[in-house]
Amino acid sequence: MNTILEVILLLIIFLNSVFLMLGKNILSFNIFKISWAIAILDILAILIFFELKQSMILYIIFTSIIVVFTIGFKNLVGNNSSDPMKNNDNKKRLANFFSYFLLFFLLLLTLGVMKNLLFDIPME
Repeated sequence: MNTILEVILLLIIFLNSVFLMLGKNILSFNIFKISWAIAILDILAILIFFELKQSMILYIIFTSIIVVFTIGFKNLVGNNSSDPMKNNDNKKRLANFFSYFLLFFLLLLTLGVMKNLLFDIPME
């Protein structure tokens, strides 16, 4: 049961992070408001009845760092484009490439943690 709850939490965090990194406004979609409520209930159920594995804690930390860094980098590039005489297309392309690179890294991180949760069960 613990593994199922952790996989659900992992998928919710990953999907919401993807939408944030792509620059979508997730607050306008009701499904994402519901998913955050499910994630909070999921975390509470894991903490009360089970134990949160170290790989999930590290996944949450690294995902938060990646999402905040991507949003900050895009805002930095977007805020510097106030001068219409400057050509900021290269900066925007770099920001988009960097965010897609971090999104790919997040996908690999998610697959690694999911493999760890599902298939690396210690033998008793």
